[in-house]
Amino acid sequence: MSPLDAAICARIAYETAGGAIAARFGYSYAPVASRDHFAWIGRKRDLTVVAFRGSIFAGREARGSISNLSTDLIRWGGEGRVHEGYYQGLWQLLGAVQRELRGRAGELVLTGHSMGAALATLAATLLEADRVHAFASPRLGNRAFAESYPRAIRVTRYVNRCDVLARMPIYGEVQGSNPPFRERYCHIGRPVRLPGLGHSMSAYIEGLRLHRRGLRSHPSTEQGE
Repeated sequence: MSPLDAAICARIAYETAGGAIAARFGYSYAPVASRDHFAWIGRKRDLTVVAFRGSIFAGREARGSISNLSTDLIRWGGEGRVHEGYYQGLWQLLGAVQRELRGRAGELVLTGHSMGAALATLAATLLEADRVHAFASPRLGNRAFAESYPRAIRVTRYVNRCDVLARMPIYGEVQGSNPPFRERYCHIGRPVRLPGLGHSMSAYIEGLRLHRRGLRSHPSTEQGE
């Protein structure tokens, strides 16, 4: 799956007519929804893709954006600690996603934008995914989590120019610590800096198209990664 194909799948997760758009690109379409979060699963030949929706700030779906604000670092069953809100958001969807993936064959690719990228990166460790394309991903866990992340999972994290949200959060309070203390968040995956501008999914698709034509992000935008 190319980065642009993965970005299109991530954008479909935001669309109310996602099934029709997925079919246009040759994918089957199985939606998975909880009260606050959403993903869809598509199959094309020997490829299975799971795309997680990011934050929506209007309408009923806006409730899911609250997950961004729960920045405590919590234990999660693996090494290190992870973002409380993203962990809880993933668990709203994980069981249904696992049921949809029963009996799958071939390559499993996860993708998402913004909060959806964080959910995809965390889910990859539990779904035994082969590949993650993460667009505008926030930081997901502490250093111990980042250092223990399975090397067998190839994670690429795409970052546009001037996307401040893709550099957050910086610190989180370690839940249950006494006395309370904070740890620094870390990113997962190999960064690819794009010449697009801004945080939106459309801006990332444009950034990928510019990147494919040979344009590069300005070096000054690499600071703070």
